[in-house]
Amino acid sequence: MQAETGGGQMQAETGGGQMQAETVPSTAVRIVGAEARYGKHLALAKVDLDVYEGDFLCLLGPSGCGKTSLLNAIAGFVQLTSGYVEVKGEEIAGPARDRGMVFQEYALFPWLTVEKNIQYGPRLKGICGAQLKEISSRYCRLVGLEGSANKYPNQLSGGMRQRAAIARALANQPDILLMDEPFGALDAMTRQTLQEELLKIWEIERKTLIFVTHSITEAVFMADRIAIMSPHPGRVNHVISNTIKRPRSRTSEEHFAMCRMIEMMFQKGAIGQLSTSPEVKS
Repeated sequence: MQAETGGGQMQAETGGGQMQAETVPSTAVRIVGAEARYGKHLALAKVDLDVYEGDFLCLLGPSGCGKTSLLNAIAGFVQLTSGYVEVKGEEIAGPARDRGMVFQEYALFPWLTVEKNIQYGPRLKGICGAQLKEISSRYCRLVGLEGSANKYPNQLSGGMRQRAAIARALANQPDILLMDEPFGALDAMTRQTLQEELLKIWEIERKTLIFVTHSITEAVFMADRIAIMSPHPGRVNHVISNTIKRPRSRTSEEHFAMCRMIEMMFQKGAIGQLSTSPEVKS
């Protein structure tokens, strides 16, 4: 059993019934009173959320609940109407290299090879020669594209393009990786494969990762914590800690139980429609 105290510590119950303090991880991203408007439309309403160092956090909710708006605010692409976003204690003023973004639509330069796409950010930082080649080779290997470094995006499958996009984002060495439904356009089998590969990459790189999805099963399989959002206007209603041990199985009773719990939360709150696997439905 765990409960957060006001002093920034967790109280964990020990076998003897006593409470023992655990230090909470450092905060990588702090969102305070975030509100975003597009004309008269209120997309986000007073969102407060902390994301910890090394956290894998999923923003989960139906279409129109402000998941992408919140992610874009963290990236610095969207100017908030009120409130603010801090990264490591500093209020952000726009995009920066400490935050890398992976979009659903791959966002690769079509005139550059996989290798040159990966090298693009480091090259802008002044890295060149053998060091630049070493960076692109490392991230090609990391995402399983070592045999496709000289191919162009139009010569790759959808899954390979998204691997290249992830490699390009990681090559910039961001502290925080932001991912906007990166596997949403892929078929089910490729999506599952990339989910597993992303987890392996995250375990190696240990970046703070914020991942947008409307799939309950994806969030439960991947995330340390799940921020449940509701629409009209977009809000964070709950933040759930995912206590299922890694590596996880999509067919375990623990997985099904957490999926059912989250689905019931959405049903009770009548919070739109989300994607679940058929076997999760009661």
